[in-house]
Amino acid sequence: MKLFECARCGSTELTEHDGYILCAYCQSRYIPQADETLAKKTTIGLESDIEALLQKCKEDPVNRRRYASLILDIDPTNQEANQYFQ
Repeated sequence: MKLFECARCGSTELTEHDGYILCAYCQSRYIPQADETLAKKTTIGLESDIEALLQKCKEDPVNRRRYASLILDIDPTNQEANQYFQ
């Protein structure tokens, strides 16, 4: 059974706290099943990928246009990558 709302008060504002799913309003606690854990927030940083590709542009001049093209796919306004096409 997937838990979408609190069985006691009907609230849909549920958070994960100390291994339990906790209702924000009535503080009811539920033990989550394996498929009921709330999704974790993630962030994706592309800056390190761009820096690595810029470094490859400097180290591998034969393929620098390919690396610069990949950078421009990620960040079309990147001036450093644009210089390899001029």
